[in-house]
Amino acid sequence: MNHTDTVYRVMVKMRIHPGMERDFEKTWRDIATTIARHPANIAQSIAKSPDEDGVYYITSDWQNKQRFHEFEHSPEHAANRMRLDPYRDPAGTSMTPMHVTATHPSRPQPGRVRVALYLNEPENDRGSIETAYHQISTTLRGRTGLRGNELLRSLRDPGRYAVLSEWDDIPTYREWERSPEHLPTTSPLARYHDKGLGIFGSYEVLAAY
Repeated sequence: MNHTDTVYRVMVKMRIHPGMERDFEKTWRDIATTIARHPANIAQSIAKSPDEDGVYYITSDWQNKQRFHEFEHSPEHAANRMRLDPYRDPAGTSMTPMHVTATHPSRPQPGRVRVALYLNEPENDRGSIETAYHQISTTLRGRTGLRGNELLRSLRDPGRYAVLSEWDDIPTYREWERSPEHLPTTSPLARYHDKGLGIFGSYEVLAAY
């Protein structure tokens, strides 16, 4: 495999003006939600330095170098930069590109909880489940105990979806399940519940290899 075929990772270091960190994080999350819909984007993350005040490291993975550069020169990317410009110190901003040569997936730990929500999208409402999923995921970002979630589409039936979420443990998931904000937060997907598949299932991880 040559470098044109490997995952292309871009790490950007940003120094944010004092007092603007919270607004910057919110804006980045909004932008990341739109970038996640780009077909060439694989993953994104943001990390805050524990040693340098106001310093963040933003990482994004792309299918390859060419696809990233196509996005980098797009009007969408230019608009994203304009939204972030008020928060960042240009002198404290740098970008480091790299090729990912190998990855080792993390192994799920026993005791975690996996939840599968089954959805069915009518033909005259295509795209609505994905829109609702992004809306809910943005709201849930940072929720205590939520390790992440994925939106999956059936290979056999493009109208059928599943949302998989992972939680730290049973008590944490039960706390969310019984919380007053649970139903209002997830309501945008309620009308797509696939009752034929039982709507959802929750499972405890007993073992993993």
